[in-house]
Parts: sequence; structure tokens; C-alpha cells
Amino acid sequence: MKPEHNRGSGSSPAPREKAAKAMLHPKHVALGVVAVVVLLILFFAPRVNQTKPPGPPPTGTVPSPASTNTNTVATNAPVRVSPPTRPPAAPAPTGGAENLEAKEQGAAWLQKGNRALEEGRLEEALEHYRQASALLPKDEDVHYNLGIALTRLGRPDEARREYETALTLFPDYAEAHNNLGNLLLRAGQTDEAIGHFQAAVRAMPDYASAHNNLGNALRMAGQHEIALHCFEKAVELDPQYWQARFNLANEYQRLGRAEEAATQYREVARLNPRFTPALDALSGQVPPNAPPPALPPAP
Repeated sequence: MKPEHNRGSGSSPAPREKAAKAMLHPKHVALGVVAVVVLLILFFAPRVNQTKPPGPPPTGTVPSPASTNTNTVATNAPVRVSPPTRPPAAPAPTGGAENLEAKEQGAAWLQKGNRALEEGRLEEALEHYRQASALLPKDEDVHYNLGIALTRLGRPDEARREYETALTLFPDYAEAHNNLGNLLLRAGQTDEAIGHFQAAVRAMPDYASAHNNLGNALRMAGQHEIALHCFEKAVELDPQYWQARFNLANEYQRLGRAEEAATQYREVARLNPRFTPALDALSGQVPPNAPPPALPPAP
């Protein structure tokens, strides 16, 4: 409706009254009746609903770093948790109301599993993810989260199968490559682990954790020069990544580059004052070329 224009106090009603009287001509009345009938027909005619039905809710993992995208880090420093970085998968077709209902139920189970995992209720999280997997067997994120839960429950063989399933569904799943590489590295399968870490950095070149883990695996394989470059790349990508700095410092120390090692140890101590191995190295309690600490337990 257009807003009325303000009329001045001196406007005269005479012209409006004249126009109203002119509309009383019989032809005008007939035309008005026809117009009213047409409007009534249009108003009460059935309408076609053009609203597009809603698509299925996303079944990907909730973007919560403590619960859904925990990247276990097999380094000679404690575990580091990274935020989710994988791009979302393209939405799949609904396939009808029945399939849509299954997707909604599967997504609900997945969310329950994420909450349980975040709160440390691992067995409950595992059960929720199993329910989600039954409804969404081709959802790579469900299998990835199953891998995390099983790893934390100390069931690495089952976790490995879930990560492998996730990678079958989505071969460029960088986080799955990274976590599977960690499991293989702990099992002593260093060459296979290196392959998965390399796949992770190919899929996601700015993935600092994968560069660090690749460096650690290469170090264990005796390829120290390449490992050094991997640690340097991890620190370049994430200057706050003190675990990678500690690994870098160890490599500098092994190569006899004492000043560069001391610089990195000091930076580690600044970033994490409670991490005593860096302080021990600075105080000379760690002899040159000493082997790095053992791998930490899985989270």
C-alpha cells in the first residue's frame, strides 16, 4: 500500500466529490462489478505450493575441536588437539522421505556421540557412533569419529579399520590419514605411516600437525635431513606449535647446531613453561645427540 501524501489545510473537497459522482454512470458500475467478481475468483482459487522441500540436515561432524576432530600427534611431545580443517563434503541427494528420516536419525546419533566423546564417556560415545553408522554406513565422518573413540578406548586394530573405511569413502580425508598414520607409527609400521602422513600433507598442504608427524616418522626411519625440513614447515605454518618446535630443537641439537637448538628450546619454554624437557635441555641435562623421549600414550 502506498503511503498517503500529506494534504495541506487549504485543499478543497469539491473536486473529489465531483469525481465520485462521475463514477455513478451505469457503464462504470457494470465494469466495477466484473472487476470484483474476477478478484474474488482469483482470491479463492487453489494455490500451487512452490516451496522447495527442505534437504537433509548435514551429517558431518560438529565443528568442536575437543570432540570431533582430535588429531592425535605421535611426536616426542604431548598430544596436540587441532581444530577441524577438512572442507565439508557435497550434499547427497535425499532419495525420498524414508532416506531423509534415516539421515536425520543418523545425524542425531552422531551429535550424541560427539557430546559423549567430549565429556569423556567413551563407551557411550562408541555406542552412539555405532547407531549412526547403521543409519549412515557411507558417511566418512561417522567412521572417522568411530576411529577416535576406539583409539581412546585402547582398541587400535578396530580404530584402524574405521579410519580405512573413512578413507575408502573419502580418499583425501587429511585428518583420517594423519590419525591412521599415528596408529601405524605406534605399531612400528613406519613406512606405511610415512605414506599416510604424506597423503595428509598432499590433501592439505597447510596441515601443521601432519607435517610434524611426517617429520617424526622420517626421523624414526633415519631420514633426519628431510625430517628437519618437515619440522621447520610445521613451525612456519603454526608458530605457536611448541611440540613441533621441540622436535625441531632436537634435530638441531643432533646435527650439532647448538645455537639454533637453544633458540628453539627457549621458545618452547616460553610457550609452555610447564614442559620441563625443554628446560632440561637448556640447562645441559640432556647430552648432545641424545635420543628423544618415547612416544606419549594415545589420548
